[in-house]
Amino acid sequence: MIQRQLRTTLTTVVLFALLFVSHVSAQTLTIAIGEYPPYSGEKLKHQGLVPQVIRAAFAKHNIRVQFHFMPWARSFMEAKKGYYDAAAFWYCTDARQEYFACSTALYEESAVFFIKKNNPVPLWNNLEELEKYRIGATRGYSYTNEFWQMANSGDLDVNIMTRDEQNFSMLLKGRIDLFPIGLLPGMYMLEHSYPEEKSALTFLPKPLLTGTLHLLFLKNNPTTMRLLSIFNDGLDKIKQTGEYQAILAQYNEKPINEPQANAP
Repeated sequence: MIQRQLRTTLTTVVLFALLFVSHVSAQTLTIAIGEYPPYSGEKLKHQGLVPQVIRAAFAKHNIRVQFHFMPWARSFMEAKKGYYDAAAFWYCTDARQEYFACSTALYEESAVFFIKKNNPVPLWNNLEELEKYRIGATRGYSYTNEFWQMANSGDLDVNIMTRDEQNFSMLLKGRIDLFPIGLLPGMYMLEHSYPEEKSALTFLPKPLLTGTLHLLFLKNNPTTMRLLSIFNDGLDKIKQTGEYQAILAQYNEKPINEPQANAP
């Protein structure tokens, strides 16, 4: 009887020990990110497509992830200062590659110009054709080098706001003529934030840019470089198992086989 009780007690202790070891061995990362529904959002289910993909990839290596939501420009700067393990999710521009190494592509996105139907803007082939129009932009977004060069030189009339919602509101009120944003986030925002006004807007078919979005890790840091390799391996694994494709299917997104050319 005593031996049986002792055996039971010993088994319980071993199980608790194993659970404790498992708990402490699971690393938790912090990643800076901004709001960009349905790709990311603090109050969205799974916090959006991108956090869901990132968590699934790191989970293949028993690593947990906590996302800290903040304005995009701030999220980039704080990750650059090393306050977070990585920054999600960005076009892999030359300027960003001065400080960060880019992961395998998370997904591909096209950004288009939204306009008001009663204030038509002709189809465009080059940005010079848009010089006479007022354009809204969101602080911290990449767009293209040409776009920002023309904005800084005054060749494009660009008004910069902190949030996408502010630009859509200005577009609806006729205070700007065009607003570039990813097609899926733009349609999502109109559906959920402007259900009654959305029919007043449309978009120009020619994209301002098409590029891939990435998780960024600080360069010249052995720890973050190891995390980059771990993440890329995990991302490859969830693509092989079909988890990645299943996540994208929830948002009607098409998977990409290989990273496309980086956005300018």
